[in-house]
Amino acid sequence: MVRFLFFGWLMGMILGSQASSGWWNADSLARSIPAAVTQSPGEFADFLTVRFPDEADRVRALFSWITCSIIYDMNQTEAAGKYESVDEFVFFTLKNKRAVCQGYAEVFTTICKRMGIPALTVHGYTRNDGQLRTDIGHAWNIAKIDGRWSLFDATWGSGSLDNGRYRKSFSPFYFMTPPDNLITTHMPFDPIWQLLDYPITHDQFIDGGRKGPAFYQYADSLDRYYNLDEIGRAEGTLRRAEATHATRKEILRIYRKYNDYVINMKCNVEITLYNEASTTLQTAIDRYNEFQELHNRRNADLRTVKQALGAADELVRQALHQAFTVSPCQGLSVQEIQQLIKYIREVESAVSIGYSSL
Repeated sequence: MVRFLFFGWLMGMILGSQASSGWWNADSLARSIPAAVTQSPGEFADFLTVRFPDEADRVRALFSWITCSIIYDMNQTEAAGKYESVDEFVFFTLKNKRAVCQGYAEVFTTICKRMGIPALTVHGYTRNDGQLRTDIGHAWNIAKIDGRWSLFDATWGSGSLDNGRYRKSFSPFYFMTPPDNLITTHMPFDPIWQLLDYPITHDQFIDGGRKGPAFYQYADSLDRYYNLDEIGRAEGTLRRAEATHATRKEILRIYRKYNDYVINMKCNVEITLYNEASTTLQTAIDRYNEFQELHNRRNADLRTVKQALGAADELVRQALHQAFTVSPCQGLSVQEIQQLIKYIREVESAVSIGYSSL
């Protein structure tokens, strides 16, 4: 989503004027980046890395290019859901140069990572012109530059909506925005993304509070988060969000959406394990059939026959181990898992009979 508050834009220009003078070179060069290199995240990242040896200049040039080159398009609100992967979505956004907040944020995250700079897309909601906006979510970024995590919002830095129409207007305030300032309008679902020593709860953001009740080592938590796998990250986020009252009715829709995301992610893992066990079983059956064919030949080489049966035996054991690690979930029933184990046991029995026939 894009901000609606003209005063916020004006203050951003005032507060960011001193900083922007120091970024003149990066901002100026960003506007002259050849279009050909911006079509691919890899080429874009390589270009910025060569052109800007300093990490901060690199990220500033990327931020400046995104805010100036990508147009906010309200018709793209569901665009991310049409693509099978984030990479595909980023390619689409770079090609068409039209997006909403998700597109701005994912382009920023992807290219930062390609440049070797740790970055994440932050999901949450905002307050615009004093009005809480929990009906739709918002996405922005954090990135670790020269060993320090900072906040960015390329969407709000690119312009604003005025009477329902998008107006392009670069605001440097949303580049490395001080956490104490951004928290007045941006509330991340996960409190560690506030980058505050005393992160506020969802209750406090909704009710206008400014300081959380407890000290938090957010930098250490973010470093640990960054090194977790996708499920570990999602579970941690959900746990911290629940602890800071993300189930409050005003943001219950956002909470349920993220909770469903975590459930679906876990279920996808279980389905992947189930499919892997099924594939291993099919390979075991192929090896067993090969054994039978060899065993039925006249003058068959006994060593070759035993190798085929041994391969089937090993694969059956592997399939059984895989099947026992699968847990039921939405889209994968207990009965389906039990049926798979039954099939594996049948092949296991056949392999045992095969050994006795040698």
